[in-house]
Amino acid sequence: MVEYRLGYFAVSLCGHDKGRLYMIVSEEADMVGLCDGIHRTLDNPKRKKKKHVQMKRSAKTAQQFREMTASAGADRWIREAVLEESAGQ
Repeated sequence: MVEYRLGYFAVSLCGHDKGRLYMIVSEEADMVGLCDGIHRTLDNPKRKKKKHVQMKRSAKTAQQFREMTASAGADRWIREAVLEESAGQ
């Protein structure tokens, strides 16, 4: 079974945002909350079913997630992490 952890990245597999990279910021039963720091922020995460996203592990961001999202510049940090990850694809 796939483990969806906060701070990991996820790519949307379907919908109007297909192919867009997000960071997982919340998890509930069969749903995840996704942010990209630009269109979707921590205040308004995109909710998607787990089966509609492809998760990408990122131990570096997962370790920093809690402390960085508690800071004032959390959306900026998420935006930079997502842009950095998408450039590396």
